[in-house]
Amino acid sequence: MHSKSPLSLVAALFVVAACTDSPSAPTAARTASPNTQLGNGFPEGGHDYQLLLIGVPKDKTADMDNNNGRRIFVQLESDNEVTNPGGKNNHLAKGGGDDQNHIYLCNSTDGANDVDDARCDTWRASNAGQFGVIDANATDGDGAIFGLPDPCADDDSTTPCTPGYRVFARALGPGGNATITTCADENPVFDGEDDVWCGSNGITLEAKGSSRKAIEVTQNLLHMTITVNDALDPELAACIDGDADSTDGLPDSYDVYLFDRCFENYFWNYDNNGLKLLQLRFYAA
Repeated sequence: MHSKSPLSLVAALFVVAACTDSPSAPTAARTASPNTQLGNGFPEGGHDYQLLLIGVPKDKTADMDNNNGRRIFVQLESDNEVTNPGGKNNHLAKGGGDDQNHIYLCNSTDGANDVDDARCDTWRASNAGQFGVIDANATDGDGAIFGLPDPCADDDSTTPCTPGYRVFARALGPGGNATITTCADENPVFDGEDDVWCGSNGITLEAKGSSRKAIEVTQNLLHMTITVNDALDPELAACIDGDADSTDGLPDSYDVYLFDRCFENYFWNYDNNGLKLLQLRFYAA
């Protein structure tokens, strides 16, 4: 389709997370319905899943695989900035022990085009169509892994999509900010390179003033808006849009949803600047 708290606060939010209902959500594309907003900015009514992103000053060393506490630890201060929004950011490539503050995404619907990690496949076998934390440690060299349903009905970038669920975010302080951006590896069959593309639609969340209220981030986390020059990347452009004109030499903007087939190893790049706590809530559309 064209087109960054005191410890007591963190502890209290752990209690909230532990009391949420079992996760489930539809994966087929449906029209989102309007919701009444609560005073904290979240929609009225129960959510399907809550994920806490907790900024810590020291990297975690404990094994956190299959430790689903509905939270992921991230570095409080990180240097994984998206320097070319909407284009290639190969300094964020997967591997080499420098995937800190990357939250890799596991497709719990059917495993198509998601993170290349056996832990994802093992988890999905008993958690089909659900949300869940597979690796809670994003402070180490291989990043975290989070499972979530495919938001769209298929993996064709040319199919219009209204995501089957919505995402809201709330930054909690006492201060700091974080920028979260959807990124993915270009399918290497095109040119043999693992080019990393990141959307121009990343969002910065701050823990101050009115920003303490939740805001909807569905269109920031479930797709990436990229600009592809048809002449320089003709195969990628053709994959995203079969009608792409590789002769005009002009760049085109595309919305690529999670797990579309032209990319793999989808992840959220969490560029943290002192934000201690971010709430993400997922609601059926």
